[in-house]
Amino acid sequence: MLSQRNVSNYVCKNAQVLGIDASSRMTAYASFGFDAFLGDLYSSIAAGATLYIIPEEIRLDLVALEKFFTENGITHAFMTTQVATQFALNFPKAPIRCLYTGGEKMASIPLPDYMLFNCYGPTESVCYVIYKQVVTQEPDIPIGRPVDGIHAYIVSKSGQRVPVGAAGELLVAGRQVGMGYLNCPDKTAEAFIPNSYEKDKLYQSVYRTGDIVRYRPDGDIEFIGRKDSQVKIRGFRIELKEVEAVIREFPDVTDVTVQAFDEKGSGGGKFLAAYIVSPSQVDIDALKGFIFDRKPPYMVPAVIMQIDAIPLNVNQKVDRKALPEPKVDSSAKKTEAAPLNVLQQELSALIEETAH
Repeated sequence: MLSQRNVSNYVCKNAQVLGIDASSRMTAYASFGFDAFLGDLYSSIAAGATLYIIPEEIRLDLVALEKFFTENGITHAFMTTQVATQFALNFPKAPIRCLYTGGEKMASIPLPDYMLFNCYGPTESVCYVIYKQVVTQEPDIPIGRPVDGIHAYIVSKSGQRVPVGAAGELLVAGRQVGMGYLNCPDKTAEAFIPNSYEKDKLYQSVYRTGDIVRYRPDGDIEFIGRKDSQVKIRGFRIELKEVEAVIREFPDVTDVTVQAFDEKGSGGGKFLAAYIVSPSQVDIDALKGFIFDRKPPYMVPAVIMQIDAIPLNVNQKVDRKALPEPKVDSSAKKTEAAPLNVLQQELSALIEETAH
């Protein structure tokens, strides 16, 4: 349940952050059921800007999108992270003023000529509440700092605020935080809690995002992942976007998504699968070696599949269900079982010696 106050506060802050005014020409890229559409629609109306609805047939055609932007003099465009990353990589000199994105963790990309914003925000707090203008290329692009009128708290499992560098759950409070879930009092009570960190009435309700983040020394907030979907391989926590960033550096790879899957059979555990897009045939063994030279063995995907395009759902996020089923071959299992360090190698040698 979102109030008019929630939406109007977002619209005002969005105009300030992105520089939206009556001369702006914005796009409605997100689907009608995505809260980003609400943001673009009301931001343009409030500012007196012009809103261009992207035709359905060109939404995933980057060349056609760039042509549409040029022909219509688009100044501001929102795209989900996967699509925005590809657009910025392929059209760094597109004639737009601002590209802003959100929905997934942002991977490292070369900076385009136009302004690029990495935005974070759950639907429960209207579009985005934390943002970062990306001005440097770095492996982990932070989500930045809260917009005016939003207070953020990073807390431990016991609810205590954590120091800089420590991971914790992100809580947000302020004028954009919604009223709860319609006809779901139990769910509302679990996610929307009283603010025990300050007494200002403007921030009396706190929304528990369920996202794990941390403060960087420079004050920016860095997104780590969902608390209910952390990926661990052989006991090691892995950030999938970190693996994707390495794969993007491999020659001719134009797009990639890395996913974690449960191993079938009695062994249990998880394994990584990478899906890559390239105009030419990629040497999978060479790619695995490329990753191995830069990352520890447990971060090398057990399966790498080349596909025509990364499938996206109606909200333009990666559609995991539409990805081909990964199949682990024997060579992949050998890679997955490789020693992680000198100590493990020595232990393995001792065990093998004892067995003989």
